[in-house]
Amino acid sequence: MTTEQARIKVLAALDVLDTQSEWRFDSITALACHILSVPVAALSLVSEDRQWFKSNIGLPFDGTPRSQSFCDHTVRQNEVFCVENASDDERFADIPLVSELKFKFYAGAPVRVDGQNVGSLCVLDRRSHTMTPDESSALMLLSQIAASMLQSDLQIRILQDELECLNTALDAVRNKAA
Repeated sequence: MTTEQARIKVLAALDVLDTQSEWRFDSITALACHILSVPVAALSLVSEDRQWFKSNIGLPFDGTPRSQSFCDHTVRQNEVFCVENASDDERFADIPLVSELKFKFYAGAPVRVDGQNVGSLCVLDRRSHTMTPDESSALMLLSQIAASMLQSDLQIRILQDELECLNTALDAVRNKAA
């Protein structure tokens, strides 16, 4: 199994794509906006062909094609990915977030669940920025908090599935004994 296949398998196991927003994730993105003094933050989950925002402050949509995302670059590494001025970066100058919405600054910290980067906690601004080490650390810490929440959800889902299997087996034993 390739790393990308393993990453997508963990993302699928989370079963969170296209679900309702949740205050616990919205509070993390709000805190990211506040700490980094930016108007936009999102908790982005990156699937095979798109990025989808589990939480989103300041963007008028809930996702983009993966090919047009900054977060695709973030999930490929284990540290904060920062683009100080996207309009000057040939990788991003033509994506709609930059060419149409005029975002210049992007910073994203990978969200790691079960050893796989399934998404990112990211911030954007229409002004260029240079991130300080403290800002980078704060963004990474917030992404780790979001990851721990997703990891806990995954563990609960696994335990619920195991309990259901055990109950099914117990019912079968009881029915045979009756």
